[in-house]
Amino acid sequence: VSECPMLQSRVFDYEHFSWETSYFMERFVEGIRGIKIKNIAALDDEFHRLAQKADSFPKTIIHRDFQSQNIMIHKGIPRLIDYQSARMGLPAYDVASILWDPYYRLEDDMRERLLEYYINKMKSTHFPIHPKTLILCRLQRHIQALGAYGFLSAVKGKKYFLKHVPEGIRLLKEDVSRVKNDYPVLYGLVMEL
Repeated sequence: VSECPMLQSRVFDYEHFSWETSYFMERFVEGIRGIKIKNIAALDDEFHRLAQKADSFPKTIIHRDFQSQNIMIHKGIPRLIDYQSARMGLPAYDVASILWDPYYRLEDDMRERLLEYYINKMKSTHFPIHPKTLILCRLQRHIQALGAYGFLSAVKGKKYFLKHVPEGIRLLKEDVSRVKNDYPVLYGLVMEL
């Protein structure tokens, strides 16, 4: 952080997590799927609890859009691009973004090996990956991605993003199935998508 003092004021916090869920509801659930939620108060409560829980863990510098399309190979060396969204946040968000990326589906065994490697490397830092943060970040990331696909396709006219919707939904269903007792209203909504 001392090398990037501007990031101290750019925090991926409760407000950001809440924005992602609103984006998902407006741009994807209502905008693309045309679903109107009957029990919005209960869903809002679950989104509030999700954002509050995610915001409660320690933060470090993250890319915030760490997905396969933002890694370019130049002269055999990987380069990260599109890092203007970098901020202080949960390291598990970047892990969720790359290992459960709707743009490129990793085989489960490869994902597990990469995740185990990363978790072991992070144990020696001040920011070990806790399993609870990982599932929260997976939920948030897939909610955000589907909201983005809705916005980019419907508002910006970039319809090719719609081809990633099935994988985004598949991943979100996998995520929410792991926490269905904590977020039953969200679980019900996601299973309808």
